[in-house]
Amino acid sequence: MQGIVERRNTVPILGNVLLDARSGALQISATDLEVGLRTQLTCEARLPGTITLNARKLFEIVREAAADQISLRSLEGDRVELKCGRASFKMMGLDPRSFPAMPQPGETAQSKDSKLKPLKAEMKLSAAVLAEMIDKTLFAVSPDETRYNLSGVFIESPGPASARMVATDGHRLSLIEREVPGFSMEGSAIIPRKGLAELRKLLDQGGDTEVRLSLDTQLAWLQRGHTILSMRLIEGEFPDYRGVVPRESKYQIAVKRDELLAAIKRAAIFSNERYHGVKLALSQGSVTVSSASPELGEASEAIDADFRGEPFSIGFNASYLLQALGVMAADSEVMLGLSDEVSPGVLTVKEDSGYKYVVMPMRL
Repeated sequence: MQGIVERRNTVPILGNVLLDARSGALQISATDLEVGLRTQLTCEARLPGTITLNARKLFEIVREAAADQISLRSLEGDRVELKCGRASFKMMGLDPRSFPAMPQPGETAQSKDSKLKPLKAEMKLSAAVLAEMIDKTLFAVSPDETRYNLSGVFIESPGPASARMVATDGHRLSLIEREVPGFSMEGSAIIPRKGLAELRKLLDQGGDTEVRLSLDTQLAWLQRGHTILSMRLIEGEFPDYRGVVPRESKYQIAVKRDELLAAIKRAAIFSNERYHGVKLALSQGSVTVSSASPELGEASEAIDADFRGEPFSIGFNASYLLQALGVMAADSEVMLGLSDEVSPGVLTVKEDSGYKYVVMPMRL
Protein backbone atom coordinates (compact mmCIF):
# COMPACT_ATOMS: atom_id res chain seq x y z
CA MET A 1 0.00 0.00 0.00
CA GLN A 2 2.94 2.35 0.66
CA GLY A 3 3.53 3.09 -3.01
CA ILE A 4 -0.09 4.14 -3.55
CA VAL A 5 -1.03 6.37 -0.62
CA GLU A 6 -0.12 10.02 -1.09
CA ARG A 7 2.50 11.54 1.21
CA ARG A 8 1.32 15.07 0.48
CA ASN A 9 -2.30 15.61 -0.46
CA THR A 10 -5.12 18.01 0.14
CA VAL A 11 -7.47 15.15 1.04
CA PRO A 12 -6.27 13.61 4.33
CA ILE A 13 -8.27 10.39 3.88
CA LEU A 14 -6.06 9.48 0.88
CA GLY A 15 -3.14 9.09 3.29
CA ASN A 16 -5.05 6.36 5.14
CA VAL A 17 -5.76 2.70 4.55
CA LEU A 18 -9.21 1.24 5.05
CA LEU A 19 -9.34 -1.79 7.35
CA ASP A 20 -12.53 -3.81 7.09
CA ALA A 21 -12.65 -6.68 9.58
CA ARG A 22 -15.10 -9.46 8.84
CA SER A 23 -15.53 -13.03 9.99
CA GLY A 24 -12.05 -14.56 9.63
CA ALA A 25 -10.80 -11.96 7.15
CA LEU A 26 -9.31 -8.46 7.17
CA GLN A 27 -9.69 -6.51 3.93
CA ILE A 28 -7.17 -3.67 3.44
CA SER A 29 -7.63 -0.98 0.79
CA ALA A 30 -5.68 2.08 -0.37
CA THR A 31 -6.23 4.54 -3.21
CA ASP A 32 -5.06 7.90 -4.53
CA LEU A 33 -8.19 8.14 -6.75
CA GLU A 34 -6.10 7.07 -9.78
CA VAL A 35 -4.63 3.78 -8.52
CA GLY A 36 -6.28 1.46 -6.01
CA LEU A 37 -5.13 -1.68 -4.22
CA ARG A 38 -7.20 -4.11 -2.18
CA THR A 39 -6.00 -7.29 -0.49
CA GLN A 40 -7.24 -9.71 2.12
CA LEU A 41 -5.57 -11.33 5.13
CA THR A 42 -6.77 -13.92 7.61
CA CYS A 43 -7.60 -12.56 11.06
CA GLU A 44 -9.62 -13.21 14.17
CA ALA A 45 -12.41 -10.65 14.13
CA ARG A 46 -14.00 -10.76 17.56
CA LEU A 47 -16.15 -7.77 16.66
CA PRO A 48 -16.41 -6.93 12.92
CA GLY A 49 -16.04 -3.28 11.93
CA THR A 50 -14.35 -0.74 9.68
CA ILE A 51 -11.64 1.83 10.51
CA THR A 52 -9.09 3.96 8.65
CA LEU A 53 -5.55 4.65 9.83
CA ASN A 54 -2.58 6.59 8.53
CA ALA A 55 -0.89 4.12 6.20
CA ARG A 56 2.71 5.08 6.89
CA LYS A 57 2.42 5.26 10.66
CA LEU A 58 0.62 1.92 10.74
CA PHE A 59 3.35 0.41 8.57
CA GLU A 60 6.07 1.74 10.88
CA ILE A 61 4.33 0.28 13.92
CA VAL A 62 3.92 -3.16 12.34
CA ARG A 63 7.47 -3.12 10.98
CA GLU A 64 8.94 -2.43 14.42
CA ALA A 65 6.60 -4.79 16.25
CA ALA A 66 8.40 -7.27 18.51
CA ALA A 67 5.46 -9.69 18.67
CA ASP A 68 4.18 -12.03 15.97
CA GLN A 69 0.62 -10.73 16.17
CA ILE A 70 -0.97 -7.29 16.43
CA SER A 71 -4.42 -6.49 17.77
CA LEU A 72 -6.56 -3.45 16.92
CA ARG A 73 -9.54 -2.11 18.84
CA SER A 74 -11.65 0.87 17.89
CA LEU A 75 -12.31 3.54 20.51
CA GLU A 76 -14.56 6.58 20.61
CA GLY A 77 -13.89 9.51 18.31
CA ASP A 78 -12.31 7.45 15.49
CA ARG A 79 -9.38 6.55 17.72
CA VAL A 80 -7.80 3.09 17.51
CA GLU A 81 -5.75 1.18 20.07
CA LEU A 82 -3.00 -1.11 18.74
CA LYS A 83 -1.19 -3.68 20.86
CA CYS A 84 1.75 -5.84 19.89
CA GLY A 85 3.45 -7.71 22.67
CA ARG A 86 3.98 -5.34 25.59
CA ALA A 87 3.84 -2.25 23.36
CA SER A 88 0.68 -0.20 23.08
CA PHE A 89 -0.27 2.63 20.68
CA LYS A 90 -3.27 4.86 20.23
CA MET A 91 -3.79 6.38 16.80
CA MET A 92 -6.23 8.89 15.44
CA GLY A 93 -8.22 7.61 12.50
CA LEU A 94 -10.71 9.20 10.11
CA ASP A 95 -14.35 8.38 9.49
CA PRO A 96 -14.34 5.31 7.18
CA ARG A 97 -17.49 6.62 5.50
CA SER A 98 -15.35 9.32 3.84
CA PHE A 99 -13.01 6.76 2.25
CA PRO A 100 -13.53 6.89 -1.54
CA ALA A 101 -15.16 3.96 -3.31
CA MET A 102 -12.83 1.84 -5.40
CA PRO A 103 -13.67 0.45 -8.85
CA GLN A 104 -14.40 -3.26 -8.88
CA PRO A 105 -13.43 -5.83 -11.52
CA GLY A 106 -16.43 -6.47 -13.71
CA GLU A 107 -17.68 -2.90 -13.41
CA THR A 108 -17.56 -0.98 -16.66
CA ALA A 109 -17.46 2.77 -17.04
CA GLN A 110 -20.77 4.43 -17.87
CA SER A 111 -21.08 6.64 -20.88
CA LYS A 112 -23.01 9.89 -21.00
CA ASP A 113 -26.18 8.08 -21.98
CA SER A 114 -25.69 5.73 -18.96
CA LYS A 115 -25.26 2.65 -21.14
CA LEU A 116 -22.47 0.29 -20.10
CA LYS A 117 -19.58 0.10 -22.52
CA PRO A 118 -18.22 -3.36 -23.32
CA LEU A 119 -14.85 -4.61 -22.14
CA LYS A 120 -12.11 -3.53 -24.54
CA ALA A 121 -9.60 -6.30 -23.93
CA GLU A 122 -8.42 -9.03 -21.64
CA MET A 123 -5.02 -10.66 -21.84
CA LYS A 124 -4.01 -13.89 -20.11
CA LEU A 125 -0.27 -14.48 -20.05
CA SER A 126 2.63 -15.61 -17.95
CA ALA A 127 3.53 -13.29 -15.07
CA ALA A 128 7.16 -13.44 -16.23
CA VAL A 129 6.25 -12.26 -19.74
CA LEU A 130 4.14 -9.36 -18.47
CA ALA A 131 6.91 -8.42 -16.02
CA GLU A 132 9.42 -8.39 -18.89
CA MET A 133 7.18 -6.15 -21.00
CA ILE A 134 6.84 -3.69 -18.12
CA ASP A 135 10.57 -3.74 -17.32
CA LYS A 136 11.49 -2.98 -20.93
CA THR A 137 9.16 0.00 -21.33
CA LEU A 138 8.47 1.64 -17.96
CA PHE A 139 11.91 3.27 -17.68
CA ALA A 140 11.34 5.20 -20.93
CA VAL A 141 8.11 6.88 -19.75
CA SER A 142 8.36 10.68 -19.61
CA PRO A 143 8.81 12.10 -16.08
CA ASP A 144 7.30 15.40 -17.24
CA GLU A 145 3.78 15.47 -15.79
CA THR A 146 2.75 18.25 -18.18
CA ARG A 147 3.17 15.83 -21.10
CA TYR A 148 0.20 13.84 -19.95
CA ASN A 149 -0.06 11.54 -22.98
CA LEU A 150 3.59 10.44 -22.47
CA SER A 151 3.23 9.72 -18.75
CA GLY A 152 2.26 6.08 -19.27
CA VAL A 153 2.86 2.99 -21.38
CA PHE A 154 0.90 2.62 -24.61
CA ILE A 155 -0.61 -0.82 -25.26
CA GLU A 156 -2.20 -2.18 -28.41
CA SER A 157 -2.64 -5.38 -30.41
CA PRO A 158 -0.75 -5.07 -33.73
CA GLY A 159 -2.13 -8.41 -34.89
CA PRO A 160 -3.96 -11.55 -33.77
CA ALA A 161 -2.54 -13.09 -30.56
CA SER A 162 0.00 -10.29 -30.22
CA ALA A 163 0.47 -7.52 -27.63
CA ARG A 164 2.70 -4.49 -27.98
CA MET A 165 3.81 -1.98 -25.34
CA VAL A 166 5.50 1.33 -26.19
CA ALA A 167 6.92 4.14 -24.05
CA THR A 168 8.74 7.35 -24.97
CA ASP A 169 9.85 10.62 -23.41
CA GLY A 170 10.60 12.33 -26.72
CA HIS A 171 14.34 11.50 -26.66
CA ARG A 172 14.17 7.71 -26.74
CA LEU A 173 11.53 5.09 -27.40
CA SER A 174 11.19 1.55 -26.09
CA LEU A 175 8.98 -1.01 -27.83
CA ILE A 176 8.33 -4.66 -27.00
CA GLU A 177 6.02 -7.11 -28.70
CA ARG A 178 5.14 -10.57 -27.43
CA GLU A 179 2.78 -13.35 -28.46
CA VAL A 180 -0.30 -13.58 -26.24
CA PRO A 181 -2.58 -16.43 -27.36
CA GLY A 182 -6.19 -15.38 -27.73
CA PHE A 183 -5.49 -11.66 -27.25
CA SER A 184 -7.03 -9.04 -29.49
CA MET A 185 -7.83 -5.43 -28.80
CA GLU A 186 -9.82 -2.81 -30.63
CA GLY A 187 -8.13 0.55 -30.34
CA SER A 188 -5.46 1.16 -27.72
CA ALA A 189 -4.90 2.40 -24.17
CA ILE A 190 -2.29 4.28 -22.10
CA ILE A 191 -1.61 2.69 -18.69
CA PRO A 192 -0.25 5.15 -16.08
CA ARG A 193 3.34 4.77 -14.87
CA LYS A 194 2.45 4.63 -11.18
CA GLY A 195 -0.13 1.92 -11.69
CA LEU A 196 2.26 -0.18 -13.79
CA ALA A 197 5.02 0.20 -11.20
CA GLU A 198 2.70 -1.18 -8.52
CA LEU A 199 1.47 -3.90 -10.86
CA ARG A 200 5.09 -4.92 -11.46
CA LYS A 201 5.57 -5.43 -7.70
CA LEU A 202 2.46 -7.58 -7.59
CA LEU A 203 3.81 -9.83 -10.35
CA ASP A 204 6.76 -10.82 -8.15
CA GLN A 205 4.36 -12.50 -5.75
CA GLY A 206 3.06 -16.00 -6.40
CA GLY A 207 5.65 -17.28 -8.87
CA ASP A 208 5.43 -17.51 -12.64
CA THR A 209 1.74 -18.32 -12.93
CA GLU A 210 -0.75 -17.07 -15.48
CA VAL A 211 -2.21 -13.64 -14.77
CA ARG A 212 -5.10 -11.75 -16.33
CA LEU A 213 -4.87 -8.06 -17.19
CA SER A 214 -8.21 -6.52 -18.06
CA LEU A 215 -8.78 -3.20 -19.81
CA ASP A 216 -11.98 -1.32 -20.44
CA THR A 217 -12.84 2.19 -21.53
CA GLN A 218 -11.48 3.92 -18.43
CA LEU A 219 -9.95 1.26 -16.18
CA ALA A 220 -7.32 -1.44 -16.06
CA TRP A 221 -7.01 -4.05 -13.34
CA LEU A 222 -5.15 -7.18 -12.41
CA GLN A 223 -6.13 -9.73 -9.79
CA ARG A 224 -3.66 -12.15 -8.21
CA GLY A 225 -4.89 -14.32 -5.41
CA HIS A 226 -6.76 -12.13 -2.92
CA THR A 227 -5.12 -8.93 -4.21
CA ILE A 228 -6.75 -6.62 -6.77
CA LEU A 229 -4.94 -3.65 -8.33
CA SER A 230 -6.98 -1.17 -10.37
CA MET A 231 -6.00 2.04 -12.15
CA ARG A 232 -7.55 4.70 -14.32
CA LEU A 233 -6.28 4.78 -17.89
CA ILE A 234 -4.73 8.00 -19.22
CA GLU A 235 -6.91 10.00 -21.56
CA GLY A 236 -5.24 11.47 -24.61
CA GLU A 237 -3.61 10.51 -27.90
CA PHE A 238 -0.28 8.72 -27.84
CA PRO A 239 2.05 10.11 -30.55
CA ASP A 240 2.53 8.19 -33.79
CA TYR A 241 5.63 6.25 -32.78
CA ARG A 242 5.88 4.25 -36.01
CA GLY A 243 7.57 7.10 -37.84
CA VAL A 244 10.37 7.13 -35.25
CA VAL A 245 11.28 3.44 -35.50
CA PRO A 246 13.58 2.99 -38.52
CA ARG A 247 12.39 0.50 -41.11
CA GLU A 248 15.97 -0.66 -41.64
CA SER A 249 19.43 0.27 -40.43
CA LYS A 250 22.37 1.30 -42.58
CA TYR A 251 24.77 -0.46 -40.22
CA GLN A 252 24.18 -3.57 -38.13
CA ILE A 253 26.73 -4.08 -35.34
CA ALA A 254 26.65 -7.19 -33.15
CA VAL A 255 28.21 -6.74 -29.70
CA LYS A 256 28.10 -8.55 -26.36
CA ARG A 257 25.68 -6.86 -24.00
CA ASP A 258 27.80 -7.28 -20.86
CA GLU A 259 30.94 -5.84 -22.47
CA LEU A 260 29.11 -2.82 -23.88
CA LEU A 261 27.31 -2.16 -20.59
CA ALA A 262 30.57 -2.26 -18.61
CA ALA A 263 32.41 -0.06 -21.13
CA ILE A 264 29.68 2.62 -21.06
CA LYS A 265 29.63 2.57 -17.24
CA ARG A 266 33.37 3.17 -17.10
CA ALA A 267 33.35 5.85 -19.80
CA ALA A 268 30.44 7.65 -18.12
CA ILE A 269 32.66 8.37 -15.10
CA PHE A 270 34.17 11.30 -17.01
CA SER A 271 31.05 12.33 -18.94
CA ASN A 272 29.51 15.76 -18.51
CA GLU A 273 27.39 15.77 -15.33
CA ARG A 274 24.57 17.58 -17.09
CA TYR A 275 24.41 15.83 -20.46
CA HIS A 276 26.07 12.46 -19.64
CA GLY A 277 27.39 12.17 -23.17
CA VAL A 278 29.56 9.28 -24.40
CA LYS A 279 30.98 8.73 -27.89
CA LEU A 280 30.80 5.49 -29.84
CA ALA A 281 33.59 5.28 -32.44
CA LEU A 282 33.17 2.39 -34.84
CA SER A 283 35.99 0.85 -36.83
CA GLN A 284 36.76 -2.55 -38.35
CA GLY A 285 35.96 -5.20 -35.74
CA SER A 286 35.58 -2.90 -32.75
CA VAL A 287 33.66 -0.08 -31.10
CA THR A 288 35.45 2.41 -28.84
CA VAL A 289 33.43 3.99 -26.05
CA SER A 290 34.88 7.26 -24.78
CA SER A 291 34.11 10.45 -22.90
CA ALA A 292 35.99 13.64 -22.09
CA SER A 293 35.58 16.51 -19.67
CA PRO A 294 37.91 19.54 -19.53
CA GLU A 295 37.47 19.67 -15.75
CA LEU A 296 37.73 15.95 -14.97
CA GLY A 297 39.68 14.09 -17.65
CA GLU A 298 38.91 11.49 -20.28
CA ALA A 299 38.22 7.78 -20.63
CA SER A 300 38.35 5.37 -23.56
CA GLU A 301 37.78 1.63 -23.97
CA ALA A 302 37.57 -0.58 -27.06
CA ILE A 303 35.50 -3.75 -27.23
CA ASP A 304 35.06 -6.33 -29.97
CA ALA A 305 32.17 -5.79 -32.37
CA ASP A 306 31.05 -7.32 -35.62
CA PHE A 307 31.36 -4.18 -37.75
CA ARG A 308 32.48 -3.86 -41.36
CA GLY A 309 32.34 -0.38 -42.82
CA GLU A 310 33.88 3.07 -42.94
CA PRO A 311 34.95 4.37 -39.50
CA PHE A 312 32.67 6.98 -37.93
CA SER A 313 31.67 8.34 -34.50
CA ILE A 314 28.38 9.31 -32.91
CA GLY A 315 27.40 10.52 -29.43
CA PHE A 316 24.62 9.43 -27.08
CA ASN A 317 23.36 10.06 -23.57
CA ALA A 318 25.03 7.35 -21.47
CA SER A 319 22.07 7.10 -19.09
CA TYR A 320 19.71 6.26 -21.97
CA LEU A 321 21.96 3.43 -23.15
CA LEU A 322 22.61 2.08 -19.65
CA GLN A 323 18.91 1.91 -18.80
CA ALA A 324 18.10 -0.11 -21.91
CA LEU A 325 21.07 -2.47 -21.58
CA GLY A 326 20.25 -2.90 -17.89
CA VAL A 327 16.91 -4.58 -18.63
CA MET A 328 18.36 -6.92 -21.26
CA ALA A 329 19.43 -10.45 -20.41
CA ALA A 330 22.96 -10.97 -19.13
CA ASP A 331 25.36 -12.85 -21.45
CA SER A 332 23.21 -11.96 -24.44
CA GLU A 333 24.26 -10.46 -27.75
CA VAL A 334 22.64 -7.22 -28.83
CA MET A 335 22.40 -5.67 -32.24
CA LEU A 336 23.17 -1.97 -32.68
CA GLY A 337 21.50 -0.53 -35.73
CA LEU A 338 22.51 2.89 -37.00
CA SER A 339 20.13 4.51 -39.44
CA ASP A 340 20.43 7.73 -41.45
CA GLU A 341 16.67 7.98 -42.01
CA VAL A 342 16.50 10.72 -39.38
CA SER A 343 19.40 13.15 -39.61
CA PRO A 344 22.00 12.81 -38.16
CA GLY A 345 20.92 9.22 -37.45
CA VAL A 346 19.41 7.19 -34.63
CA LEU A 347 20.60 4.15 -32.74
CA THR A 348 18.35 1.11 -32.50
CA VAL A 349 19.28 -1.47 -29.87
CA LYS A 350 17.71 -4.90 -30.39
CA GLU A 351 17.93 -7.89 -28.08
CA ASP A 352 15.53 -9.99 -30.13
CA SER A 353 13.07 -9.48 -32.95
CA GLY A 354 10.36 -8.41 -30.51
CA TYR A 355 12.26 -5.69 -28.62
CA LYS A 356 13.53 -2.41 -30.03
CA TYR A 357 14.98 0.61 -28.27
CA VAL A 358 15.49 3.78 -30.31
CA VAL A 359 17.74 6.59 -29.08
CA MET A 360 18.28 10.00 -30.63
CA PRO A 361 21.97 11.02 -30.89
CA MET A 362 23.51 14.05 -29.22
CA ARG A 363 26.21 16.47 -30.31
CA LEU A 364 29.38 16.14 -28.23
